[in-house]
Amino acid sequence: MSDLFDQYSQEEYSSTRLSRQQRRALAAQRKREAARRRKSLLAVLLAVVVIGTGGFFAWSWGVDFFSGLSFSAPTSPEEAKDYEGEGTEPVDVTVNEGDTGAAIAQTLFAADVVASPQAFVAAANAHPDGGSIQPGTYALYKQLPAQTAVEMLLDLENLSGNRIQVIPGAKFSDVVQKIKAVTGFTDEQMEAAMENTEATELPKQADGSYEGWIADGDYRFGSDVTPEEVLAEMVKRQRSRLKKLDIETAEWGRIANIASIIQMEGREEDFDMISSVIYNRLDINMKLQMDSTVHYVFGGTSDATTSSDQRKDDNPWNTYRYEGLPKTAIGTPSLAALEAAVSPATSDYLFFVAVNPLTKETKFAVTWTEHEANVREYQQWLQENSDTLNSGSSD
Repeated sequence: MSDLFDQYSQEEYSSTRLSRQQRRALAAQRKREAARRRKSLLAVLLAVVVIGTGGFFAWSWGVDFFSGLSFSAPTSPEEAKDYEGEGTEPVDVTVNEGDTGAAIAQTLFAADVVASPQAFVAAANAHPDGGSIQPGTYALYKQLPAQTAVEMLLDLENLSGNRIQVIPGAKFSDVVQKIKAVTGFTDEQMEAAMENTEATELPKQADGSYEGWIADGDYRFGSDVTPEEVLAEMVKRQRSRLKKLDIETAEWGRIANIASIIQMEGREEDFDMISSVIYNRLDINMKLQMDSTVHYVFGGTSDATTSSDQRKDDNPWNTYRYEGLPKTAIGTPSLAALEAAVSPATSDYLFFVAVNPLTKETKFAVTWTEHEANVREYQQWLQENSDTLNSGSSD
């Protein structure tokens, strides 16, 4: 290792439509600094200290360069920008063998873990064990106070091990693949665990299917975790969410099913309106005709379309062919989607279309004539952006 630390500058339907009888009002929910200015200045190189084995660091002030840029030392504490709070979304950050202290600070800054490299430098220098950070991949959070970031890097419990992240909309089959990749569980072990619904606490109403019954989020497990324990934790979180929504247990599966469609059909800002369309169609026994349920079987497309043959296919998830909800949920619904399924917007809309498949800008309509106009806008977008879609789908 060479020099360790540089000196430089730096989240109504006024009734729940569980069954249209209950009325519940739920509220809708939910800094990143816009620009980072970097000034290239040389700093004075001071002492370099390398201590111990296994990549332990002793912090000292020095000069380092990142992507051709050098960073001048702050002349006052006010220049070392810092975050407040407990952080936001999870992020993995790797400290490589031989990294200088300044390189670590820059890595954290680039990952938006700290607000400025120099805030981390100052916090590390102030910590009595600041020179003992070891190489490895750490499970941290974005937008942490620099002092917290230092403490988390010094806590070996934060070294990533069996860490599994479930994203909203993920199909359960994809989650299983991720679990196996992270833990090394075999197909046989996972299949046995899924069949052991008593151990995984999968509700009987799920009828053996985990689709929609696991919560999205960040999961960390010890090295001795079992497949049953992994699934049980994911199911436990989802059951807890549904329970907090104050709906009857018998309605959990239906709500998760509706929420999974909402999740896949649009942007979070449109969730409550999409939910209202689903309920409005169900109320008049109108087929849902949701492309997302067809995609569940055949896979998605860059332009969010389905083919005529796919829409005619005889499978229990094809809402073009059959009335009502699909056989199971079609993915992992987020909390926002669950809330929208419980509390749809008040509307008479029966139709919607994403007129821009990339941004998911969605337009709603009450009549078929209005909907046709929106569909024409969507089709025009497809004609004007075919090259963009083709290049995006080839990545």
